[in-house]
Amino acid sequence: MRIPIVASIVATVCLGLAAPAGAAPAATPTPGGTLGARDRAFLTAAGRGAEFEVASGRLAAARGADQRIRTFGNRMVRDHGKEVQQLQSLGRTLHVTPPTALGRDQQAVTAIWSSLRGGPFDCSYAPTMQADHEADLGMYAAMARHADNPQVRAFAKAQIPVLRQHLQLATRNLTGLNCSAPPPTGPPPTAVQT
Repeated sequence: MRIPIVASIVATVCLGLAAPAGAAPAATPTPGGTLGARDRAFLTAAGRGAEFEVASGRLAAARGADQRIRTFGNRMVRDHGKEVQQLQSLGRTLHVTPPTALGRDQQAVTAIWSSLRGGPFDCSYAPTMQADHEADLGMYAAMARHADNPQVRAFAKAQIPVLRQHLQLATRNLTGLNCSAPPPTGPPPTAVQT
């Protein structure tokens, strides 16, 4: 089951993002927007995650059987498309280029989903979206508190309400799906890749 894997990823990401008590920040925040390694890693993960949500949302809108899955997919395209634009704007301000391509793990997941249609797609996509948004919520909440750069903190904080809505919708989408066999899945799409 994916939940223990995702839970360990969330714990690892959150522990890695949270600064130990008394530790000096990775970079001294400046008005110009100095970024430490933690903030850069977050922007990379956020960029890849948003691109993944858009790509997988398009698949859900086209390949899902359940209307809730198709509607959710369209919502992912809309909301995470806005996030991609915000990341690009923030990247220009901070002189960082967010990734615009999926990571290897995300490509593997979307390749699996591209081969599925209807119920099998729904049964793979829905639990992955629930787990993915749980992980995202943990990562963004940690960065809203612990990012070194105030603009990165503000960006993370602003995304939390949207991610909460997505998690609620993803959880509701699981209700009523008839998924008797475990769906094919790939590696967790939220893993930070270098």
